[in-house]
Amino acid sequence: MRDFSQRLGKFIDTEHNFVEGGLVIALSSKFGSGKSTFLKMWSSYLEEVEDKPLVVSLNAWESDYNGDPLFAVVSALAKAVQMKGEAPDDLIEAARDSGWFATAIGSQLVHKFIGIDPAAAGEVAEKKKVERLENERVPMDAFSIYEGRRAAMKSLKEAIRGLVASSSPRALFIVDELDRCRPDYAISYLETIKHIFDIKGAIFILSADRQQLENSAKTAFGNDLDFEEYYRKFVHREVTLPPISTRGYVKLAEEYVTYYLVREGSRICFMGLDKERFEDLVELFGALRLTPRQLQEVFRTLGHMFETSEDNKGRLLWCLGVGSVTMAAFRVGAPDVFHSLGKKQLEPVDAVGFLKRTMGDSHLDWWFSLFFTGGGLRTKEGESAEDVYKRAGLVDANESMVPRDLGHWRSGWGHHSSNRFGQIYDKIEQISQWG
Repeated sequence: MRDFSQRLGKFIDTEHNFVEGGLVIALSSKFGSGKSTFLKMWSSYLEEVEDKPLVVSLNAWESDYNGDPLFAVVSALAKAVQMKGEAPDDLIEAARDSGWFATAIGSQLVHKFIGIDPAAAGEVAEKKKVERLENERVPMDAFSIYEGRRAAMKSLKEAIRGLVASSSPRALFIVDELDRCRPDYAISYLETIKHIFDIKGAIFILSADRQQLENSAKTAFGNDLDFEEYYRKFVHREVTLPPISTRGYVKLAEEYVTYYLVREGSRICFMGLDKERFEDLVELFGALRLTPRQLQEVFRTLGHMFETSEDNKGRLLWCLGVGSVTMAAFRVGAPDVFHSLGKKQLEPVDAVGFLKRTMGDSHLDWWFSLFFTGGGLRTKEGESAEDVYKRAGLVDANESMVPRDLGHWRSGWGHHSSNRFGQIYDKIEQISQWG
């Protein structure tokens, strides 16, 4: 993903010069495909670059309940400016003076960034408001209210422009989870970006599933909406997140091992993985094309399965460990195989077919031996190991030979290895019921 990050950065450096106002780029891929993970990593990468932009990170779904995306974006901008060591006073003051949303934005921003409790200061604020209205003698007719609001919005936009234009080299708004929002809120978010933040130097990266945004727009405006034309009003360029590389899977797996399985002072892992076994499992994740969201689910499940005491740290038998990780991966990436292995219903020939489709011929015999010795394959009564391997097509039917020494696998499963996959299956299903 680092290469993609660098390409995206260079693209922004060039492209923002060829739009009149702000640049809006849609980062499109399916829900759960890793957009959030990429944006998190990209934000970390941007912290390392020279002349780094002002990064404003937003999670649209987390502010969905608030009902007003303008508050969410202004609040995040103020926070980013403050973290940079500057004072967002002009922005907050402009937000407070923007009549229609003075309460929604102003009081919350003041409380968050200045430390004044709006409730405690309510009487003073109300008194000053009355005095101001009396002094200005503003007529409260509809036209005056409209004009006042328009002036306030203009003032707010100028305050935003002042912050964005002064940032070097630009302000980068990273908006995640837009595809999880209510349709009306998602559309309101796009409208806010277009009308309030269309400012030179402002760059928005919108992370969303394009199909979900189209569904939201058609929910709001009807199925006859020409979404291509509508979308073009808001988004200048659209880029697609590339698939995860092997290196990317290794990095994610290492991160999730630390986060879900081994956490100092919180969780100790029953399983010990040597480098070779770790590489085998990372290869499996890639073969199943697990998304980062699915990979999180795998390690979350394993965290519950492998939690233990200090005395038992790293003492899990290797086949039990590998088999557990494999089944957790199959549950989200190949559920049919997960259920078949867990119920001892996977035909040997089907197991070979599945392994060839997903893993190719890489370590085919190794994975099959794991399935067989863990009791996940459907076998006939009295059938020998050699017969099973012949039926699967791994041993020539005309040859009389014993397959590779299976003692290593059986010792790796421990005593009573004939139903290990069934035991793992039951445990994962129990964990899943608890969320």
